[in-house]
Amino acid sequence: MIYEVLLLVVLVALIRKGSVQRLSSTDIKKPYLMITSLLVQLAVMYLYDRSQFIGQTFSIWIILSYLMLAYSSWCNRNLPGFKLFGIGMFLNFLAIAVNGGRMPVSVDALEWAGLSWYIPALIEGVTKHQPLTEVTYLSFLADIIPLRPPFVFSSMVVSVGDIAVTLGISRFVYIRMTR
Repeated sequence: MIYEVLLLVVLVALIRKGSVQRLSSTDIKKPYLMITSLLVQLAVMYLYDRSQFIGQTFSIWIILSYLMLAYSSWCNRNLPGFKLFGIGMFLNFLAIAVNGGRMPVSVDALEWAGLSWYIPALIEGVTKHQPLTEVTYLSFLADIIPLRPPFVFSSMVVSVGDIAVTLGISRFVYIRMTR
């Protein structure tokens, strides 16, 4: 979802005489923490079923990556959109932290979005997600909103936190490109 919205935001900003150069000249504090956070998440997802150590400590790594992202967001809270980004990230972190380190996702929403192929991996526990059940805490923060084309490039299920993150990043990009 974030790519689709960002593409639209960049196009609108360019139509309104925005500049990618202005965006690139923004002084973001602690960018290395943001990048490291994303790299940690990618690495632990890739190594999950390839490394027993990662498999046993998966939740710790995911939570650690969110803490790094939270700190870097806090350091940039004065930039437009970063407060909304931080709120969305916190909502996702909260859903993940209270549910054992994995984001709950609605099986019904996956089916509606045409993502039934993902359900066996979800149930097997080899993803960063877990099935949303009646014992899921804060289920309203889970991935429960199904999206499919033409609204997005590919089908997905998102959370309220994902929407806030997307809106925050989009606000940042638009304002920085058009100022």
